[in-house]
Amino acid sequence: MLKTTIYQDKKLKTSIILFILSALMIGFSVYLTQHYFDLKFPTGLESKSLCNVNQFFNCDKTTLSLFGNILGVPLALFGVMIGLLVMVGLIVKNENYERTIYFTLAVNFIGCIVLFSYSLFVLKGLCPFCTLYYIVSGIIYLFFIRKSRTIIPAPGYLALFAVIVIVISGFTKMDIDSKAKAQSDVAGDLIKQYYSLPNLGNPKVISEFKIATAENAPIRMVIFSDFECPACKGLSELMPLIASRYNGKIDIQYFFYPLDNSCNPSMQRPLHQYACKASYVASCMPKQDFAKVHDEIFQNQDKFEAGFLDQYIKTNKLETCVADPKTKEKVVSLITAADPFNIRSTPSYLINGVKIEGGLPADQMYAIMDEILRRAGK
Repeated sequence: MLKTTIYQDKKLKTSIILFILSALMIGFSVYLTQHYFDLKFPTGLESKSLCNVNQFFNCDKTTLSLFGNILGVPLALFGVMIGLLVMVGLIVKNENYERTIYFTLAVNFIGCIVLFSYSLFVLKGLCPFCTLYYIVSGIIYLFFIRKSRTIIPAPGYLALFAVIVIVISGFTKMDIDSKAKAQSDVAGDLIKQYYSLPNLGNPKVISEFKIATAENAPIRMVIFSDFECPACKGLSELMPLIASRYNGKIDIQYFFYPLDNSCNPSMQRPLHQYACKASYVASCMPKQDFAKVHDEIFQNQDKFEAGFLDQYIKTNKLETCVADPKTKEKVVSLITAADPFNIRSTPSYLINGVKIEGGLPADQMYAIMDEILRRAGK
């Protein structure tokens, strides 16, 4: 009786652990599936991702890679299905079902090893959530090695699993194709409009403030922006995505264009009273850290009035630099570099010499840049 009770307790604990692990599999896979859709079919300027930590730990690398999808269906979706099948197995408690799950988990784990190796050695980076999925998959597989008698799948259940995968994948593919067609129609019109606009060339002054740097980059972006401008903040949130997506193929120069007459000679009044100070602060920080500083200042835009800039100056010991007249001269030189382009609102930017005013949704920005790369043979 005691042995039976202990055995039942052990089975219950195992079931609870497997439930938690399969829930984690589903959670990671759902996030990665959504991330795939966000990258392929972005709906706005949002760029915040729990999965993009830096250039090495980055989900975009794997999502946009050769193995990010199978015939257009995100690979992560299969992780959702496997996690759900494991959960169902905790309810079904059927030996044939269990050995079929065991076989499925073995195939899944082999796939995890291949994908991990591909990411690490070919892509030179790791997707954090993918890696967590690989770890959880390995742990679940070890549980089944210990609890299941055979790995040979039951033909009936294997066929059922295949039907479920095919049906869900089919509906997903139809949805993706529909989204892709709508996106393509909009992109086609946008690209025609882009190439009909005049090429204004590049500013005579080269900005030392870079968000992304690449020698002989086929895509050159020049941004005229104001740290206090809400629309500029929206554009700033897109920059990490663009820098990651086109890494090595894009050069992004940032030109200060504060709508504040205390440093901008084209302004009659201070539309944004903290904009010049924010520009001085950014120009005083180390140039190699500009992309990070750019993000920090924009992220705290709503705290300017509460003294964020003053605290930032104090924390980073920038008092002398911000007060130095040469700092203002440097900022003004970048402001006046905008004169030939008739910049009167922010954000305004040049993509390979073509001026665009206002923020574009991410998918439209990608459409233009992808076309530039296509025409450049990149």
